[in-house]
Amino acid sequence: MMLGVDLGYGWVKATNGERVLRFPALVGEAHELVMQEMFGSRSAEYDVTLETPSGTRRVFLGELARRESADAALNLSTRKFEDEDTLALWLTTLALLAKDGEPLDVVTGLPLAHYETQRRALRQRLEETTGRVTVQGRTVDVQVRSVRVIPQAMGAMIASLLDPVTLELRNPAWTEHGGYLLLVDVGTRTTGFVTFETQPELALVNRLSDSVDVGVHDLHVALAGVFRQRTGETPPFSDRIYDELLARGEVAYGGHTVSVEPERTRHMERLGGLIVRRIVERMGAEAVRRVQTVFVAGGGHAIALPALQNAFPRVYVVPNPQMANAQGYWIYGVTKSGRG
Repeated sequence: MMLGVDLGYGWVKATNGERVLRFPALVGEAHELVMQEMFGSRSAEYDVTLETPSGTRRVFLGELARRESADAALNLSTRKFEDEDTLALWLTTLALLAKDGEPLDVVTGLPLAHYETQRRALRQRLEETTGRVTVQGRTVDVQVRSVRVIPQAMGAMIASLLDPVTLELRNPAWTEHGGYLLLVDVGTRTTGFVTFETQPELALVNRLSDSVDVGVHDLHVALAGVFRQRTGETPPFSDRIYDELLARGEVAYGGHTVSVEPERTRHMERLGGLIVRRIVERMGAEAVRRVQTVFVAGGGHAIALPALQNAFPRVYVVPNPQMANAQGYWIYGVTKSGRG
């Protein structure tokens, strides 16, 4: 079975071509809960028991960890794959998508800035990670047959260009008129971008592909400052309140509605502009003038969209932008191996 797994800084996204998973990249210590038979078993909430060579551990993952675990926190380390919580996310994701008895081949990714220095260590770490996972009433022995690691934004570009069913180009006209195609993937901690030339054939331009350390978390930090000015409080960044503030600009808190406007709009505009400036800085003005079409992906795509639309003539949001990397990883794995 081929799996595409995007172990993002903020969210885990994965697919086996039939099912998709998406849940917050949060892990917390488990404890007993009351009335789970009435209010439990929600789709993105996982009470997990892990049995690995290092011991047995029961943890909450995803929304359950966000709501019930006081120690749940985002891991923004550039080497987070070395952390035991990240391995818990990895094993649980594979267990949720695995079918009994089928060997697992997995494609995952790294930000381009860390790709060359970390891909071998990541691959080895993930291939060597095994365990017995009990989750949602199933017990699964997880051991992967192979792991491929590709540049993170490459997955989103593959998902943008190729139809996941036919594996053909979604729109052949994208490659008929020359110039560059640019994919911008706005994530929690980083924004990746990959550039393809279209003639004489579709090919990655490595020197015009990179990642920058700007993402949704920077906006959450800015909103936390505004929220603190309004209320005197600073909730942890694992709190759903920041997603609500980003989406709506206000939240119910302390018995009344707290608004973070107009600062929210200004911070979004500033961050979107910063992302575009960093990309232009890395690519150079001459290369930027050759970009004919831009695709935007990632959970933070809406932040960069207006600035990209101001800078480039044709800008498209990819289908299901937050799942684009995982979908592209799966497509890449299928096309390379011929296994579904």
